[in-house]
Amino acid sequence: MLLPKLKTLLLAAAILPCFMQPVSAHVVWFDYKDGEYNILFGHPEEGAETYETSRFKEAIAYDINKQTIPFSLNEKSEGLYLTASNKLAAIQGFFDNGYFARLADDTFLRITEEQISNYENVGRYLKYTKAFYDWSDALAQPFNLPLEIQPLNNPLKVIPGGSLLVNILSNGNPISENVTVEYLGQIVEKNADGTYSIPIGKQGLIQPIEASYSFVDANNLRISYETSLTAQNIPEPSALLGLSVVGLFSFYRKKLKK
Repeated sequence: MLLPKLKTLLLAAAILPCFMQPVSAHVVWFDYKDGEYNILFGHPEEGAETYETSRFKEAIAYDINKQTIPFSLNEKSEGLYLTASNKLAAIQGFFDNGYFARLADDTFLRITEEQISNYENVGRYLKYTKAFYDWSDALAQPFNLPLEIQPLNNPLKVIPGGSLLVNILSNGNPISENVTVEYLGQIVEKNADGTYSIPIGKQGLIQPIEASYSFVDANNLRISYETSLTAQNIPEPSALLGLSVVGLFSFYRKKLKK
């Protein structure tokens, strides 16, 4: 009896990824750690999820002057990660999450482009992201993505307890109607001038800022854009070397005292 039950459980586990709730809330973002710019997918406030790495379609790395620089895209068990020289100042990325049909019970079924005509309520979910590790007048300009979050001041120097003022852009132009902006799982209300003030806690900008926007195209297909923004201060290699030397000196001093 155990084997048939096990087969049933495995079959259910295989089918489960096809039914999702809610697909439009997922975003993609970069997270720097130990020399790697990890590409993460999911709900930032809940944690990253596994994903099909083939759905990540593009990354562009920039230096402080917003000139493109070479990088390497690598894969490990947790997903993709990017490595580049220490001149990297910003990255943009694009993740195509494909097509989903919304069913009568309000669940989502992943389908192919060829299956679109078999369903009434179908959407395509496209994810964009920007990450800043340095700041300049050049990087402050729009990246001309279909949907992007544009900081109006240096996101790496936001005072804890203050706020980061941002615009939401579509192809370089401000857009504020039918846009949802979130931070730490909470919706951020729009200011009177169309900007958004992101509240920054005492720990700084600890999670991606998210924005989403959707519309129905001429073929009655719902196009859903999700975008995210992250900013991380990365220590200079010389600073890391200094910390290593201090740590090594402390270690030997403790050894001598024993």
